[in-house]
Amino acid sequence: MRMHTTQRLRVAALAAVGMLLAGTPTAQRPTLNAGELRSARPTPWVLRCARALPIDREPIVDAGIVVQGARIVAVDRFADLPLAADTPVFDVGERIVYPGFVDLHHHVSDQGGDINDMVTPINAELRTLDAIRPTESQIYDTLAGGVTTTLFIPGSGTNISGFGVLMKMAHDRPLEELVVRELGAMKVAQGYNPERRHGDLGNGRMGMHDLLTRAMLRGKEYADAWRAFAAGKGPKPELQADLEQLRKVFDHEVPVIIHTAGARDCIATARMFGDVFQVDYVLSHGTFNGHWAASALAAKGTPVNLGPRMFDFDQGRVQGIAAGYYDVGCTNLSINTDAPVIAPEQLPLQAAMAVRLGLPWEAGLKAITLVPAQQIGIADRVGSITAGKDADLVVGSGDPLDPRFPPEMVFLEGRLAHTLDQLR
Repeated sequence: MRMHTTQRLRVAALAAVGMLLAGTPTAQRPTLNAGELRSARPTPWVLRCARALPIDREPIVDAGIVVQGARIVAVDRFADLPLAADTPVFDVGERIVYPGFVDLHHHVSDQGGDINDMVTPINAELRTLDAIRPTESQIYDTLAGGVTTTLFIPGSGTNISGFGVLMKMAHDRPLEELVVRELGAMKVAQGYNPERRHGDLGNGRMGMHDLLTRAMLRGKEYADAWRAFAAGKGPKPELQADLEQLRKVFDHEVPVIIHTAGARDCIATARMFGDVFQVDYVLSHGTFNGHWAASALAAKGTPVNLGPRMFDFDQGRVQGIAAGYYDVGCTNLSINTDAPVIAPEQLPLQAAMAVRLGLPWEAGLKAITLVPAQQIGIADRVGSITAGKDADLVVGSGDPLDPRFPPEMVFLEGRLAHTLDQLR
């Protein structure tokens, strides 16, 4: 009889408990409590658990994760870590530890209503950095779900609505402690949402594609002119404030995330941003029969960020959207909530639904950890439990994709930022 993934995790966790009891007792070392990890953090210290899920390698039984300041400095079997005798240990017993989740399609870090400016259809000069409200309660709600990093993007009311900010869910902390990258990605929307109802250009697909093409051409020409100047091959360009952020897209400093739904628009997205302009991009949503185009997208190597809808009624049957992409080769796949469309803390539930509807479990877990970090260009900091990365860690009692086991503790850059009892 084949054992379900959740059962395998539980059996392994129970086996690890036995190893913990048989191994070197942590009583021989200084021990830490939650209160100490909320305030003054010792340097270094060790998080010991029955099982760690690093994501970028196989699970580790009876694991130790060494944290110094905001970073992970080592991860291995606890017995194999070269620790000084006075290194303090925070032992979570039979629990599992996995990396903080990453959501690339997020709208809930402001007070609400400040993420669409729809006077004009092209707004490449705008950014959500100016709208962040660190005390916003949904930042904490997000953290409580184990989601530690998000891309807070503008809405989809216009074709280019501005640039989103990559940020940590450091609720009620100074702004500088939240920001990972000020320009996280440029937000583009095509199809459905941005179709303007005023009878002007942009009312339909032809107009939207014309507006986007013109804007991208201007941005490319502006970026080319600055590169020529830097290389000593042309005059210094005149500053154009509305193109300053856009030129970073063509310098490959900032990717584009594109609101796209339906097979027709999925192909249009890959063609325009991949084939024609050759910028770094992520196709986001991909729903409403978007999976019909998945084979063509896989051939182009298109990164996809799927959600919030996890299923479609396809010719009389329920089709898992993530599985529909993955099964034909779209393995560069992440999952989103489009919060608040789906509550921000339910990102792991989104992945659980994708797995229930056919996505492999390992791909589901990577889709909310390492893959989105890679897609947006911050895999050197987040997405896995790896030496050198941020100590964004989640402690739970079972399978991260089983909603019966919510995060019990969440560490954000080495600081204990949430415990389950805070929600009671």
